[in-house]
Amino acid sequence: MNKLLKAIHILSLTALLAASLTACGGAPLAPGMAHQQSDFGGISGQPAVPNEFLIKRKGMSYLQSPQEFAQANGILFIREIEALGVELFQVSDPAQLEALKDQFDYAEPNYLRHLSIPAQSGVQQQSVFQRQSAEAGATLPAGNNYIGIIDTGVDTSHAALAGKLIAGHNTLGQADVSDDNGHGTYLAGIAVGSDGSQQLNGVLPGGKILPIKALDRNGIGTDFSIAEGIVLAIEYGAQVIVLSATGANQSQALTAAIDHANKHNIPIVVPSGNAMDAASVFPASSRGVISVASVDVRGQSAARFSRPGQNVTISAVAQGIRSTLPMHSFNLQRMGISNGYGQLETPGASAIQVAAAIAAIKTMNPGIRLAEIRNKLLAAADDLGQPGMDAQTGGGRLNMASVARNRGAVAAQAAPRAPQPVGYGTYPQPSYPQRAAGYPQQAPQVYGQQAYPQTNYGAYSTPQRRAY
Repeated sequence: MNKLLKAIHILSLTALLAASLTACGGAPLAPGMAHQQSDFGGISGQPAVPNEFLIKRKGMSYLQSPQEFAQANGILFIREIEALGVELFQVSDPAQLEALKDQFDYAEPNYLRHLSIPAQSGVQQQSVFQRQSAEAGATLPAGNNYIGIIDTGVDTSHAALAGKLIAGHNTLGQADVSDDNGHGTYLAGIAVGSDGSQQLNGVLPGGKILPIKALDRNGIGTDFSIAEGIVLAIEYGAQVIVLSATGANQSQALTAAIDHANKHNIPIVVPSGNAMDAASVFPASSRGVISVASVDVRGQSAARFSRPGQNVTISAVAQGIRSTLPMHSFNLQRMGISNGYGQLETPGASAIQVAAAIAAIKTMNPGIRLAEIRNKLLAAADDLGQPGMDAQTGGGRLNMASVARNRGAVAAQAAPRAPQPVGYGTYPQPSYPQRAAGYPQQAPQVYGQQAYPQTNYGAYSTPQRRAY
């Protein structure tokens, strides 16, 4: 049975099972969680952009440009990531892919990934570990090892981030990296922010942030926008990358982007996830990332929202962390957060601290390889719970003072290539007569007590292909 027929067979059986459950009094799927068709008609509980597929072609098909390939096969070319050999197409009927299957290595839906921020617990106290980490981090060099944050953008006008931001890029087809959600700005402040007082000191105040806006105001992005963000962050000089968006399905394109970073000796740091959003495990489950668990405000055990996992490497405090928030209006204000400064409980808070530590480690140890970076992180961790590695906190809680104590000689570094101007080349834009008007109208998904409405990707402008 070929792949398409097998997938359709599974689809039919699933539909029959769902009908049987309903007839027997079984509860139907909650609104917004209905299964959608995915690659070759398979089953997926993870939303995807309607009719969009990520395709990696092979063999003789590469003799055609993506535009020629699309025109010859009745599909629409949207954009490509040349470094990965991945192209984004709009396909009105997935059956078209079956006819073309011999011409590509894989085809998969353009899945959506989201920030998974738990309902806030109301913890108001500031963690003593934030101050201690900042004091140790102030003694550490950061050099030119920029921290790439692939997230919702950053408020580039924030005074506490002045002089600490490198020109980044927006992969959603918009003009700048301004943060209309709040999460990206919050992470940036944890890493490098400083307001001239004892109230806000980043864990690596000498560091610099390279913001890549790949998630919209609702904290939602696509596998394409995120994979492109990873490639661009590397191209612009990031030496460690933080990615907080998550989802249920694995993605070959996103895995290829992670592998691309690893080949360039650039770690991808991700939070282990939100225990209230248990199905969303990728990319934290990938072997190519450093997965970071969250520790509570006391620094003694895993936070209530931290998702355990066998792939957890290390942990960091993610409660009681005061940081920067946009000075303008932003979406997370609906959680009762003010402009300028505040506290969030987000798994991303732990990941960004580990990324800052890696930036310092790479500066102090030029040419250090990924495996050695992992070992140095674990050597700088305070073991929690049972001795040794565990699924809750990995090898222990990050200790920036230990990172500082283990410092070595710092060699001179050449500055990375200057970032390219934000913008796109002069490649002709394709037309999109079949592009969906938006996602199916569904109730928002809820993680804990916080709702995340689906975003309308059908309305975003399609940028021209940028010139690499």
